[in-house]
Amino acid sequence: MTNDAASGDGTPPAVALPQDAASRLVFLRYTQEELDRAYDQSAWAPQMAELEAQDGEASAALRQRMPPRTEQYGPSHAELIDIFNPAGARGAPALVFIHGGAWTRNSRQDVSYPAATLVERGAVYLAPDFGSLRSARLPELAENCRRALVWVIRNAASFGADPNRVFLTGHSAGAHLAACVLVTDWSKHGLPADAIKGAMLLSGMYDLRPVMLSSRSSYLKITSAEEAEFSPMRHLHRIVSPIAIISADQDTPEFKRQSAVFADALEGMGRLASRTELFNTNHFQELKQLSHAGSPVSRALFSLMSL
Repeated sequence: MTNDAASGDGTPPAVALPQDAASRLVFLRYTQEELDRAYDQSAWAPQMAELEAQDGEASAALRQRMPPRTEQYGPSHAELIDIFNPAGARGAPALVFIHGGAWTRNSRQDVSYPAATLVERGAVYLAPDFGSLRSARLPELAENCRRALVWVIRNAASFGADPNRVFLTGHSAGAHLAACVLVTDWSKHGLPADAIKGAMLLSGMYDLRPVMLSSRSSYLKITSAEEAEFSPMRHLHRIVSPIAIISADQDTPEFKRQSAVFADALEGMGRLASRTELFNTNHFQELKQLSHAGSPVSRALFSLMSL
């Protein structure tokens, strides 16, 4: 007897399919239409534009109240980084936040609002710009993010941070880029293997194969070799730091599946710091929890950073 109910994560049910139906599957149990929808955030969070606008407004208000120091960390005009630090900071832990937006939208100025939560705990909060697919390719975006981390570590003392306590976080496409940073061979930059002491990844993509089979391939133009290189799931052996994974119960099926698979792999390696699933929360609401020190996301981050 087959069960036609949807599975708990929203993916199509595991049922016996007629041969002609099975031939239409493009990934796991997804048809093309289903896979496209599983990577379309607007289908699962219809208030997406409103929620992102709220982030921008909250960030603008925070920047008025707590103006950041802005530095250029690389040669291109896109390579700017905002620094929010506690007054008189010296030897403070630092958190670098990689923003999301499908690699095509948003900027460092849209993710200023979590800064107060970190600064009030005595940590430095940094948010870099790194370009977008509108003017660059994915390898360049990832390299810019790596360069931002190298700059932060080497210049930490200049803004009151401890170069030996640098942490990383990212959301959505930013979590993907953060994970790409985590699998960097830091010896090529003259840094220790554990240059990043830990990371928190919120609803990212860690294997680009299903992404490239989806409608996102219309703007994410990469080669097969680049697909492999920028799929952190395929380079797990390079991860040496503890990773906290955050997911949301109302996120798309594929974002939930990717988070679960990555967390399982990290747990098997002994690299999973924590796994948090947020309830009654969609993809764009989970990041807002960093505005509140008592939220599950903030608590996971404070535990990771020993704040």
